Amino acid sequence: MTIATHRIFSALRFASLCFVSVAATAAAHGAEPYLLGVSDKLSIKVVQWKAADSAFEEWTALGGDYVVGADGNVNFPMVGPTESAGLTSTDLAASLSVALQQSLGLATAPAVTVEVAEYGPIYVSGDVATPGEYPFAPNLTVVKALALAGGERRSAEASARPEREMLTTSGALEVLRDEYNRLLVRRARLDAELANQTEIAVPPELEGNPDLENLLAAETAILAAQKRQADAQSSSLSDEVGLLNSQIEAFGQKKTSTEAQLVAARDQLDKITALSDDGLALASRVSSLQTNVADLESRLLDTETATLQAQQDIAAAEREQARLTDQRISDLSQERQTVDGQIGALALKIATQEGLVEEAALYTGVALPGDDAPHYSYAIIRNGEELPAEPNTPVSAGDVIVAKLALGTTTGGNRAALR
Repeated sequence: MTIATHRIFSALRFASLCFVSVAATAAAHGAEPYLLGVSDKLSIKVVQWKAADSAFEEWTALGGDYVVGADGNVNFPMVGPTESAGLTSTDLAASLSVALQQSLGLATAPAVTVEVAEYGPIYVSGDVATPGEYPFAPNLTVVKALALAGGERRSAEASARPEREMLTTSGALEVLRDEYNRLLVRRARLDAELANQTEIAVPPELEGNPDLENLLAAETAILAAQKRQADAQSSSLSDEVGLLNSQIEAFGQKKTSTEAQLVAARDQLDKITALSDDGLALASRVSSLQTNVADLESRLLDTETATLQAQQDIAAAEREQARLTDQRISDLSQERQTVDGQIGALALKIATQEGLVEEAALYTGVALPGDDAPHYSYAIIRNGEELPAEPNTPVSAGDVIVAKLALGTTTGGNRAALR
């Protein structure tokens, strides 16, 4: 074999290797060729065929590693910024080859090879164990990206004992909801007392609640007891007022009788006094009549005093009855305000506990009663646009993969089953 023939064979072999390298790079990415992206690190070689020497000459001054910048360009010597993002490595090589020929005034274009030395990163965020930046690799999919980020996020305690975690959180939630329901019925009972009603209106929040009958029975018993106590106090005071009115009526009759007797006694005293002045009656007779008149006047005064006392007692009883009524309304109103505050506080606690139950369900994998098992939903943020994704959706360098863990809602919502 001559030296010239050997050089030609070497040149053809090198060109063949360059072609194979580019073809292999495209094949490694599947049927669709890989499109260069921002942050990709490229290895570029420039070779020119020298016919006089029958050999290829590599331009080491131009070859080397280059990075696709944030603007999508590669800043290549003698050419300047060259659009790269969105092109295949073959397209970029051809573009650089033509640009070098034009800028250097070459008769023939040099051979340029472009290989991806290091791909730009991807970013994984959301409900994963270790969100962050990870290197891209060919044929990367969403599920593989999640594997790079450690898979779904679960606490060590929840993962170790998921059933216990769910029992603890859901049990605490049930206790809070039971107390909340009792307070709702208690408030309804207080409203019934304030309105002087004998039945408790069912709170709208408890319509269809299986424990409603028991809750109402307990508060209805309290309502009946409170009403009996209030009625007993009112009846006692009413009886006292009635008795005092009867006494006043009796005092009135006694007063009328005493007044009649007093009129007769005074008339008789006047007559006897006149006879005594004329010497026709004894002085002792006058003295006896005077004593009788004074006694009747005293009895009349006692009757009037007793009547006034009875009237005062009636007024006191009526004031006490009004005071008890006002005090009862005040106590009921104050208790209702307290219950309102307790209901508001419990509502906040329930909302917090519901979040803890949902979190326990999400991060233990244990489904709530009536709900589907927790599942992931995925999205890819690419060039500022959020795209829905599936586990096998291909991922490109620079993509942001977002994983969200949520409860199933095919049975009517996350929280309905526990209510």
